[in-house]
Amino acid sequence: MILKLIYHSRTFPLDSLENEGFDLPKIKGLLERLENSGVAWVAIDSLGMSAEELSDLYFECVGAAVYQKYPVRQVFGSKRHSGFLFGKGVPALLAYEPGKEHPSDVYPHRAGDSTVTIRRFLEDLLKKRERTEMKGESRKASKVLVEQMDQLREKIGPIGVPVAELIREGRRR
Repeated sequence: MILKLIYHSRTFPLDSLENEGFDLPKIKGLLERLENSGVAWVAIDSLGMSAEELSDLYFECVGAAVYQKYPVRQVFGSKRHSGFLFGKGVPALLAYEPGKEHPSDVYPHRAGDSTVTIRRFLEDLLKKRERTEMKGESRKASKVLVEQMDQLREKIGPIGVPVAELIREGRRR
């Protein structure tokens, strides 16, 4: 996964539900922690972008939102003026799948009655990746245990049951 954070360095994020918990240093800290688990990211200051470049990014974001079936028009603007706050008053986080040109997801967005903020998404993703890493470690520990049991079985002699079946039987009881 590749994440693009679009923000404006001279404009503070608006005090709104969409920006709840947005603190640029903390968000970058979460992104750095995610980078350690294999997530690539880039932070883009919209101050140095032309209106056309920012508009192109917004339309990519709208494409992802339409595909995911959630509204972002009023998240980044209003009914009449969609996207005028994108990357300025409302920072945006675009999520890209590896090898894809267009984003697969955008944050913040509305999901039913709630709003999924950038911070909430990053914290949830970090927890998910940490749980996955922990599962991998427990599998490694199981392999070590099987090897130890195989060594003990060689010392005892044949017992007529493979170690894997003994482990399965032990889990059932």
